[in-house]
This record gives sequence, structure tokens and C-alpha cells, in this order.
Amino acid sequence: MPAIAIARAAPWWHVKNHPTSGIAPWRLMEMLWRHRDAIDWTRSMVRVGFLATLSMVNAVWALADGALWVRWRRTRIRDDPVFIIGHPRTGTTHAHNTLAMDEGRFGTCTTFDVGFPNGFLTSEWTKGALELMMDETRPMDNMELTMSSPQEDELATNILSGGASPYAAIMFMTEEERFRKFYELREDHEEYPIEPSELKRWKSAFLTFVKKLQYKRGEDKRLLLKSPVHTARVRLLREMFPRASFIFMSRHPYDVFRSAVNMADKYYWQCYFKEPTVAQVLEFILKQGEILHDAYIRDAAELPAEALYEIRFEDLDANLEGTMRKLYEHFGWDDFEDALAPKLRDYSESLRNFKKNSFSELDEETKKIVQRRWARWFTDLNYKT
Repeated sequence: MPAIAIARAAPWWHVKNHPTSGIAPWRLMEMLWRHRDAIDWTRSMVRVGFLATLSMVNAVWALADGALWVRWRRTRIRDDPVFIIGHPRTGTTHAHNTLAMDEGRFGTCTTFDVGFPNGFLTSEWTKGALELMMDETRPMDNMELTMSSPQEDELATNILSGGASPYAAIMFMTEEERFRKFYELREDHEEYPIEPSELKRWKSAFLTFVKKLQYKRGEDKRLLLKSPVHTARVRLLREMFPRASFIFMSRHPYDVFRSAVNMADKYYWQCYFKEPTVAQVLEFILKQGEILHDAYIRDAAELPAEALYEIRFEDLDANLEGTMRKLYEHFGWDDFEDALAPKLRDYSESLRNFKKNSFSELDEETKKIVQRRWARWFTDLNYKT
């Protein structure tokens, strides 16, 4: 077992950056009851109380958005979204932030949209006040974090479904195995089959959010969606959106593991309802890597070449503009020089003083664990051990 401190106890009063701050009371009660055995009620009393109080506000916003239901329910969800996928910590956020600058082509979701999916259509005027509930930078890597930052759609699905998502495992880490069925969402999965009712719950939440997002951004915009867990759902997403395109990010497994451990150390403890062991957190990281990679390799083989583009983080980091130009050429997006290139230069300049995380080398024992658990990752993506 590698000697890594990743089960830091959260202060009993800590309520910032929680992934379900936007949950409605009926979903919160369902979720807490369903996972009641994975909650340390004494240590989580303030956190649960905070979420319960805020859920009442979310209920009011849900009613306000509901008043617009007649409008947004008629919205046609386009069948050609672009999905940015890849294991967490492979640079999906960097790619998302970059492509989101092409505002003439894409419509994407923000931290506010996904954090408060019940009422983001009518309550945007509250964004300034709500930013007090989160840090100015992401806890794990110091990237700027605002309510207007591009963000992962799965956060909204997790909230709207009351935890029908792998993201719920971050809150209930002591029983994370219960959430593995939500990666691939397959009823015929040999190890982690999902019940039809659970699949329906996930789909309903996801499509509700996507429909509201399409309404907000306009039917003329192609949706740009980024969530690492979508890496295991390429087949399903292609069935739901026949003309979808996929951008797959990869990175050296050692770097991903070190960054994932850092994320667990810096952020996960802010979400737990019950403190897990180091072994449980490590198993979550390693098993997630196995599930995402194996599902992607299987499903990507079924995609037509024109629907998929793979990018290494190392290439994106070394030559952002050149990598994006090749991406646009691959998908036949012919206005790169006008739509994105000028903004890229300003964006690159803004990152000039950004200090990346630096990590010490993995010890030999940890390397062997990563090599064994993520062996296919090294082989399939041609990374050296």
C-alpha cells in the first residue's frame, strides 16, 4: 500500500464547494435515506443542515424554472453535441476552456448551470452571492473557478437524479462500489448491471438538463459537453445523439495517478459524509481508471473515424494553437483562424504566469500498482512504464 495521505478529515463546519449545493429537498431526502448507512451523522450534521436549508431555496428556483416549462420543453435538442472525454486529470478542463471560447459555434454549461440545475434559467441574478460558497480557485490545481467558468454536465445530472452518478461516490466513498453501475449504464453489464429504473432516472436527469441548456444557449448552438465519466458511455451517447463527436484526452498514467491522488487530498474531503480509509480512496481511483479505459477502448472501435479525435495532454500543453488547428481540420470546422485563433493567443498569454502543480516521483511500489492495475492503459495508448 503506497504511503499517501488522502483521507484527510473535513472540519465539521466546512460547507464550501459541495457538489450537491443545488439539490432540491425531495432529491436530498431520497439520497440521504438511500445511503443513510454511509453517513456519519455526528460529523456531517452541519453539512447536512446546510444542504437542507439551501435545498429550500433550490425548490423555489425549481418552481420558477417550472413556470418556463411550456417554453423549454419544446426545445429541440440537437443530435450533434461535442463530448470532451478522458480520465479525470488528463486535461479535459483545459480542452473545455479552450473550445468554449468559440462562442459562435458552441454552447456550453457553466459552474452556475450545473451547480444549480433546478433553477439556472431564472435565478442567474444570484450568481454573485452564490460565489461566496466556493473558492476562487479549484482546490486541486489553482485554476480559476467562477460561476461563469465552463463546467462538467455530470454534476447537474448527479443533482437532478439524487445521486444516480459515479460522482455520488465522492460523497459516499465508504460504499463507492454501489455507484460503479453508473459509469457505463448498461443493463447487460457482467459486473455492474444497472436496473432499468436507475437507467431511466439517469437519462431523465441528463436529458432534462441538456434540454434546458439547449433552450438557454439557443438551438443554433452546438452543445459542448465535458465530463470524464462520459468516457465509459460512448456507445450510449452515440445512440442518444447519432451525430455526436468525441474528443478524447489522454495523459501518462503515472501523471494521472499523481494528480488524482492530489485531487483526493485537496478536494474530496470537502464532500464526504463519512470519512473513508486511504485504501478505499485508492481503490476508487484505480478502479475508475480501469472502468473508463476498458469501456472507451471497446466503444471507440465502433466509432467512424470522423467522429473521434484523440489528443495527448502533452501535445495540448506544448502547442495549444497547433493542436486546436488540427482538431478543427479533422472535424471540418473551417473557421479556426477567425473563430478561435485570436482568442487562443490571449488565453495562452493569460496562462503564462499560471503555476502548475509539481509532484514528487512515485515510489517503486506505487509504480508497480499503477502498472498492474492500468496495464491496458500503458499498452493501448503507447505510454512507457
